[in-house]
Formats: sequence, structure tokens, C-alpha cells
Amino acid sequence: MIDAADSPTTSKPPFDRCPRCGYSLRGLPANHACPECGLRYDEACVVFAVVNPKQLVVVWIAIISGGWVSLKNLPHLANFAAAATWQKIGAIAGLLWIPMVVGLAWLLYTRYRRGFKVVVTGDGVMLNVPGLTDELIPWDRVESASIKDVREGQGQVVKVTLSSPERTIQIGGVANVFPERADAERFVEQVNRRTNATHGSDSAEG
Repeated sequence: MIDAADSPTTSKPPFDRCPRCGYSLRGLPANHACPECGLRYDEACVVFAVVNPKQLVVVWIAIISGGWVSLKNLPHLANFAAAATWQKIGAIAGLLWIPMVVGLAWLLYTRYRRGFKVVVTGDGVMLNVPGLTDELIPWDRVESASIKDVREGQGQVVKVTLSSPERTIQIGGVANVFPERADAERFVEQVNRRTNATHGSDSAEG
């Protein structure tokens, strides 16, 4: 986890670079917005880095294994008419596998080139976790956050309930965002404090 500054009197941003666009925030105030993308931040914002995104490794192992089997059948394209049915299928799969892997690699690079992380920002919760989402969820869409009970020794799991549309996102588990309960508790505290402030303001205006 990359900690934000502990003191509320800090004079510098909680991150060296904007977690969304990568723009350098050095020299800017502690409470400001990224000059490049406009993401708001303050001294209490924090980044939780994914410790071990195992599901991504599993996906790539499956892709590479399937591709190796498929590529072995590419030579059958030279004599496609005489090849057995399973050899034809394997050869075609091998052809399709190459652009699929290139496309997937490019997709992962563009979405996650700044790393796998969960960020509490001034504008909402930013999720960059493979298999989950890569969006910024505004605070007015977040209802609450809570810690899900897990077995001892496992990575912590946090549930974030969205108000519109009503659904729950589970963060953690295989993608180990919160290795310690203290990390999960800090995330939940930050989220609930900001959502309470947001929904409280909405109620007061109503």
C-alpha cells in the first residue's frame, strides 16, 4: 500500500503522480486537482496497490498454453484439404490466437500500464484491477463499504455497495489489494467518511 501523508497539515499531494493519468503532481498543493485530467485529490487520499494479481497470471497461462497447442497445428494449413478435422480446427485456432493475444496485450497495457491499484480520490473510488473494472466510481454512486469475513491468513476482502445502479463490488481476495486487515479498515473508513459527507450534503440540499 502507498500511504497518503499521515498529517492533515501536509503541504504536498498524497501521490507523486496522478493515479489516473500519470501527470507529475510535484510542487502542487495538498488539496488540488490534476492539471492534466482534473482528478481531485486531498491529503487523505490513498493508493492501495494490488500485491499479487493471481487471476491475471492464470489467464495468461491459459492463453499461452492454448496458443502453444494451436500453433503446433499451423503447418496443417499447407495441406489443409488433407488434414483431419481436429487438425483443421487447431490450425484455424492458431491463426486466430495470434491477433487475439496481441489485442489482449494491448488492452491490458493501455488500461493497466500505471499498475494495478485501488485509489481513494476526491472524486470517487478508482478501480484498476484486472477482472474487476477500470473505472472511477463517483462518491454519489457509492452507498457504503464494509469488510467481508475471510479465513485467517487470506487477503482481506472489502464490499463496496453502489447506490445507482444498486450492486456490490468485492475488492480483494485473489487480487490481493488488502493484505492486512488494517489496510481494509483504512479503505472502509475513508470510503464511508466520504460517502457520508456526500449523501449528507445531498440530504441537506434536499
